[in-house]
Amino acid sequence: MIDIAPYLASRRLSVEKAAAKAGLSPERFEQVTGGAKATLSEVRGIAKALKVPVSSLIENPSAEPVRLLFRRTLGQRPAETTPQLDVISVQIHDALIVANELRSDLSWLRAFHDLEPTLSNAEAFAKRFRANFAGIDDREPFPNVSQVLSDLGVLVLLSRDPTVEGVSAIVDGHAFVIAAARSFMPRMLFTIAHELGHLVAHHSSTGGESFAHIDEKIGALNSPRQNEEKFADGFASALLLPRTGVLEALKAIREKLQISHMPLGAIEIAWIAHIFYVSFEVAARRFESLDLLTPNGARAFYQKLEDDFGNPEKFAASIDIPPRPDLSIDSSPVLLQAVARKVRAGDLSLGKAADLLNVPISALVVANADISV
Repeated sequence: MIDIAPYLASRRLSVEKAAAKAGLSPERFEQVTGGAKATLSEVRGIAKALKVPVSSLIENPSAEPVRLLFRRTLGQRPAETTPQLDVISVQIHDALIVANELRSDLSWLRAFHDLEPTLSNAEAFAKRFRANFAGIDDREPFPNVSQVLSDLGVLVLLSRDPTVEGVSAIVDGHAFVIAAARSFMPRMLFTIAHELGHLVAHHSSTGGESFAHIDEKIGALNSPRQNEEKFADGFASALLLPRTGVLEALKAIREKLQISHMPLGAIEIAWIAHIFYVSFEVAARRFESLDLLTPNGARAFYQKLEDDFGNPEKFAASIDIPPRPDLSIDSSPVLLQAVARKVRAGDLSLGKAADLLNVPISALVVANADISV
């Protein structure tokens, strides 16, 4: 097994707590993680305790090129990033086993060749993506970002490591977007849009250049942001909350509520958040970028609603804002169908195939049915 000390540190687990979660004594836990021969059941228990797949705890030299690609982007990141890097590197390596049989096309990135990825250009990038690839104007919500990406050939996956919020990469000519599975789907939608921002910022990759980027957190109100993160946040915000659409919807809401003469309030922000499938926090920050909220106004609103209601979603429910329509974010169908074909051909077991793409077996059963039609 690989060194799990960084995993324990990143998850803030002591050996004792991890051993208890794994169903082992602390002594046996240390023996196994120190290299002693272990049963499959013991390894599975340790993987469950650390919330990673079994494959992530086994040395995988063939994934090292992907690890090196990530390390080039880490800069001064803390050492705690290492476990996440290992898990995601193996995940991309595994996905490439299937993806390398699929057609690779990065030509869509050329649409941004004349734009520099700066915060001031984020709106232009977003508007161009919506028009060129989603076929929608700057008024409509855009909840199906993951489907549009899949149609472009971007491989969308759910992260094997829940502590990794998002990943974007171009490896072996294939573009990847990976997002952590969350129960609050608007958070996942923004993560995918943010990672798309990193992809379009690397439009030079159409020449074959690879890159890999990992985000442990995205868009936190009180976190310092590097320029590349500011661009990705700005792009995602403009992509999901187009200026014209937001302003027109805001006007209609304020007229309906008969509050057009009052300063912007939490009610209107909550309505916009639900209309455009984003969180209250993301909507509030968008209003800051549109100069309709003062700097740090989003943080003040969020803190007030957290203090008074527990969170903005409970506030929205308390004023009878209709819930958002269902939002679905799944792994790319083309990947699911490709791995289902491998199962059908006898090259992979169903369980191994599900582990390979980090999807439930039921998803592969559905994919298999789709290719049978």
